[in-house]
Amino acid sequence: MLRIEAIEVPETVLWRLPPSKSHMIRWLVLAAQSNGITELVFEGVPGEDIGSMASCLEMMGVEIGRGEGSWIVRGAEGGLSIPDRDLDCGNSGTTARIVTAIAAGMHLPVSIDGDDSLRVRNGSDLASVLTGLGCRITSERLPCTVTGPIQPGWAELDQSSSSQPLTALLLASPGYPRGAGVQLTGESVSRGYSRLTIEICEACGSMDIPDGGSLRLEPWSVMTPDRVVIPGEASLVPMSMLYDRLFGTKSNVGIPSGDPLMAEAIERIGGMEGGMVNLRDASDIISPAAALMAIEGGGTITGVRHARGKESDRIGRTVGMLADFGMTSRSTDDGIEIPGGQVPSRPKRPVETHCDHRLAMTAMVLACKVGGKIVNPHICAITDPEFIERLTRLDE
Repeated sequence: MLRIEAIEVPETVLWRLPPSKSHMIRWLVLAAQSNGITELVFEGVPGEDIGSMASCLEMMGVEIGRGEGSWIVRGAEGGLSIPDRDLDCGNSGTTARIVTAIAAGMHLPVSIDGDDSLRVRNGSDLASVLTGLGCRITSERLPCTVTGPIQPGWAELDQSSSSQPLTALLLASPGYPRGAGVQLTGESVSRGYSRLTIEICEACGSMDIPDGGSLRLEPWSVMTPDRVVIPGEASLVPMSMLYDRLFGTKSNVGIPSGDPLMAEAIERIGGMEGGMVNLRDASDIISPAAALMAIEGGGTITGVRHARGKESDRIGRTVGMLADFGMTSRSTDDGIEIPGGQVPSRPKRPVETHCDHRLAMTAMVLACKVGGKIVNPHICAITDPEFIERLTRLDE
């Protein structure tokens, strides 16, 4: 538990975004399946989710040199190898889905596990596709054992709850020995992440990938660039925006390139004065967006029903977190209704973060203004290992 006292704020606030975990995880996975050496260059410190993905790849025969501002990935010659122990995905749902899809291309059983929070998350969407293609999976939740390889045929993938299964299948497809087909159904969510996956795969030598409809997962040779620059984590920009609104500072954090749908959502909430904002493609920013809207002109967040299956029920937990700080909001079927013009107050009890790093970060920023105790604040290292130190040193 971390106790935060209300702080005096300097005139200049310097925020350093960590490297984008969406970009870095995708590049790690493809570089690991190439026959060359790829340097990933970035600013800041990679989050624990990125570390979980890297550790799993190392257990499958990949060499990763982890330096300050640069990681060197040497692809596993001859393909990824079967690990000799359970793959530990930590708290990373992205890692869990990707290594599950990779395991589906192997000829011997692979066991996969994660922390207590990850074990309660539902993986039925990806499991349904893989079992439909001939794999055996012992459980739709972790821990589980996957026995492949997938067989030629067709299966359906409902995209309405997450973009991660599609990403996992595309990133694992270089290792699928005989190929398979997937019919995409449902209204897709978090489309920026799916498009990012497609763009990176095509840049590394895959065939053209259709954005919707039917999809062939054929084996292909991965050719990554010698050097890749990883942008900053755009989804954390609203944290600095919330801080600026609370204290009247100007952090001047630009929105990194790489996900125009996320950038559009961030710009939209930055100018909200009531009205409605659809975060279908930016559900990661629900918590700070809701806090911003409560302090400013209010409004309604829609399009985020799928966020109930994140690290926590991010709709319900965000409403509860705002209530801890004395602010009113109401959950709906697919979002949150938020009155504007509210002022946060010091919580009367410790604020629970429910193993959700984005809830923890939002609560910590609010506590900088009014004080408070935050439960399990270190979960924010999932995305940004420097977050706690940054906030606790801003008043120096």
